[in-house]
Amino acid sequence: MTRKPAKPPKTPLAHWPEKSTGLGFRSFFQETAGRAGLLSRPPAFPPREAVPRGAGQGVLVIPGFLTGDMTTRRLRTFLTRSGYHAAGWQSGINLGPRSRPIERLKGRVEKLAELTGGKVVLAGVSLGGVFAREVAKMMPDHVAAVATLCSPLRLPVPTPLAPFVTALQRTFDKGLVEGALGEPVMPEQPMLVIYSKDDGVVDWRACVPPERANITVLDLKGARHMTIGSNPEAQEALGIFLARVVPPRGEADNLRRT
Repeated sequence: MTRKPAKPPKTPLAHWPEKSTGLGFRSFFQETAGRAGLLSRPPAFPPREAVPRGAGQGVLVIPGFLTGDMTTRRLRTFLTRSGYHAAGWQSGINLGPRSRPIERLKGRVEKLAELTGGKVVLAGVSLGGVFAREVAKMMPDHVAAVATLCSPLRLPVPTPLAPFVTALQRTFDKGLVEGALGEPVMPEQPMLVIYSKDDGVVDWRACVPPERANITVLDLKGARHMTIGSNPEAQEALGIFLARVVPPRGEADNLRRT
């Protein structure tokens, strides 16, 4: 008996970008080449004097779609040398919004908060930023702030990765997908949103948040999607943001009082 081909999702989370966006096979391969070049010639970290030093506060870094902790290593190294306790998500390759990885992520947040003695920061790259926002809303007593780097807000997302998203969407958690549709509901915690009009993977317009007093927005000229975590300007902006919004360990820790 011949199997019927899988039906496309009723509400696709991504679609192929229009020509006017400048996104497509060419931009994707340019991004891939940039990522490959980064492995052999990584840029220097920001000068130490440019970034206020942390005091061991926890920062959990979440990778983007179809990537894992290896791709966020450079960002975590920067955070560690800046005085923070940086941790990866430790859930393998990010294959999209599925229940099990989200539950594991929530467990990682709890453990990191307990280990560091205070609320943690969630920093997400691309789809990892979507996870960071949603988990921050679920766990306000554990998450102090959120930082997103080239992360889409509005669905469906115009991206050359659309065929991969469509192929995997049937494995996504329906509740998580429905929660991401419509006008984005932002966390109440302080947020840093970094995007770039030179993004070659996600249409930058999908990454711009609504105006809110708790959200700091930075359009990083010349930054690329696949190397945003290694971008010294993005790292410096994150370091300055953390120093402003994250209390030292032991202060403002409501976990042990509630």
